Amino acid sequence: MVTFTPFIKISVNITQTLNEAAKDRKIAKEDVDFDLISVVTLIRSSEYSEWTIFKEPVEKIFDEQVLRSEDLQIRQEYKIKIKPYEINEQLKDVKIEIISNKTKSKVIAIFKQGSIFPCTKDLAKLLKKEINRQKLKLGFLILSFEGNLNATLIKLSKVIKCNTPLTKDIRISIAESPEPIFAIDDAIILHYLKTEKQKKSLIEAVEPDELIFEYIKPKKGIDGRSCNGEYVMVSQPQRKFAHYKANETTVRVVDTENSIQYYAKIDGYVKNIDAIISVSQEVSIETASFRYTGSIDSGNKKNISVNIESTDTKDDAVGSGVNIDVEHLNIKGTVGSYTKVRANDLSIGQQTHRSSHLEAVEHAQIHLHRGNLKAKTATIDILENGTIQADDVYVKKMLGGEIIAKRVIVEELTSNATVIASELIEIHAISGEHNQLTINPKKIETFYEAIESLKQELKAEKTIFLSLKKAHLQKFLEHKEQLNRMKVFQKRILEATKASTAPNKIDIIRIKQYKKDGEAMKLAAENIENEEKKLSQIEQKLENMYEAEFHGKIKYTGNYDGTTQVSFIDVKTSQSYSLSPQGIHQEIFLKKDGEYKVINIQ
Repeated sequence: MVTFTPFIKISVNITQTLNEAAKDRKIAKEDVDFDLISVVTLIRSSEYSEWTIFKEPVEKIFDEQVLRSEDLQIRQEYKIKIKPYEINEQLKDVKIEIISNKTKSKVIAIFKQGSIFPCTKDLAKLLKKEINRQKLKLGFLILSFEGNLNATLIKLSKVIKCNTPLTKDIRISIAESPEPIFAIDDAIILHYLKTEKQKKSLIEAVEPDELIFEYIKPKKGIDGRSCNGEYVMVSQPQRKFAHYKANETTVRVVDTENSIQYYAKIDGYVKNIDAIISVSQEVSIETASFRYTGSIDSGNKKNISVNIESTDTKDDAVGSGVNIDVEHLNIKGTVGSYTKVRANDLSIGQQTHRSSHLEAVEHAQIHLHRGNLKAKTATIDILENGTIQADDVYVKKMLGGEIIAKRVIVEELTSNATVIASELIEIHAISGEHNQLTINPKKIETFYEAIESLKQELKAEKTIFLSLKKAHLQKFLEHKEQLNRMKVFQKRILEATKASTAPNKIDIIRIKQYKKDGEAMKLAAENIENEEKKLSQIEQKLENMYEAEFHGKIKYTGNYDGTTQVSFIDVKTSQSYSLSPQGIHQEIFLKKDGEYKVINIQ
């Protein structure tokens, strides 16, 4: 144990004074300790030009505005007795940790889990002395900015269990000074950008009255003071984004206390060009790819037009794997592999990859199609081994591939092509071999769904009809069995009437109920008759649909060479009627010949 003669010292920095004492005696600084004899608080300000001693806590002398002022200076001088370090036997099992926030305006004491407090009525004073000792070594003021520390320690000393280890940490505030309020720099919030990490999108579509953009106004900070008495100055706010404005034709501006908010007036994409925020329903870009744009999705309710005008002939205008969902899409370039494109109206100026999937709610126009297209109507310059499902299809030149539609017109048919229609196949020229032209209404998705729906409706109506008929027959037989009894009741009522006596009430009630049941049975019979008519109408409608193949026609104004197969598929039985015509036959269709169906060539 290190020993030296204790001595008195005046200090303004206790830790520094203790370190100097240890250095002078060539001992470790951990071996030096101190007792506080007295403390003096000195103030200098615009009001007190010379250092002035104050005994009251500074927060009771000055208001908050002065405490935050740069003019106010605070320091303390301490009279201490420097002595060899000795363990405080009373608090040897109490572990206290002092921490503060970054600006040192809030100081916390933590009594650590496992601490054991002594059983003494002076516990609050002992803890206060130890807390002050540690505060002073850390450079914090004492006697000022302590708030309700004394009351807190007294309350703690009354509720704490002595000689019992703490089961968890206890935290108390031991000092709090006017905390500096830092300035808020101006900022922008791009609300229109999606936050999903899985989805990268070029520009996010917005709806009317959607908050799309927000400018956070700068706010000045307020200087503060730390619990060591130091003035804390805060910097002025930065202004980087005040130049952002809105195109008020498409954006509504709301000025609030803390921000300026920009709301969309229309559906569209948000544009940020030269710090002018607007909403546009037409966007033009050079390319759509995962690297540069990501997918483009405007949703189903937004009237958005996107023009992709690629100037690089080496790369696809729509890159591999990109998804696009907009109202109107005009692509002046190629569509890459594994893309998914959906639009109300779709135009592709060059070609589509064979693994691409395209959907046009209304019309699609494609120069060279190799992919998979679903549309209401489609106009194709060249179909090369691609697939098309639509209501109406017009193709200038078909090089293989498959078309399934209600009506199909092909200007030039080459080889190995499959055309399936429900109503019309019209070919203007055939320049190849092994083509298949088929009238098969069941291949049309809407027709197939309609006929399946009718089948289910017919099945349900049959069940209802048979159930009603069975119940009606049962009641009819029961009603018929009661007829002889009803005649007896009628006879008794007639005899009583002739004898001028009152007929039996029960007889009258039974006769009335019998007539009532008869009326109900008439209504039930009418209901069954209506159900039968309804059933017959469904059956007739279904039968008409079963004859849909008779309405389909194949037209060709040229000369068949025997290599093109023409087929008609029976909707009801799926039986195929096929031939490979030769010569000039302008129209081919299926007709009835007695009980048989035959292909008619004209």
